[in-house]
Amino acid sequence: MYSSDDEIGIITAFVEQLEEQSIPRALAVKKRVEEGDTLNEIEIMHFEQMLSEASTMMPLLKHHPEYQKLIAELANLYNQISERALLNQLNAKT
Repeated sequence: MYSSDDEIGIITAFVEQLEEQSIPRALAVKKRVEEGDTLNEIEIMHFEQMLSEASTMMPLLKHHPEYQKLIAELANLYNQISERALLNQLNAKT
């Protein structure tokens, strides 16, 4: 079990990684899929990894509700990207 200080350190590192890398990358991908592109294999693997990490973080985050909105917004962003990319993929096949 983590101490409160350990939890804050782990969450802080996770949030920094989201803010500095994952969210900007996701927003760039969102822009591309909104323009009709699909996801490439690297982007799919990155999203799967981020969702896995977010899932792993959920037990810690439930003790820190101040971060739950960020995670919910990130999940919504990934959902929007995935839905649009899938639609683009289906449209490309027709």
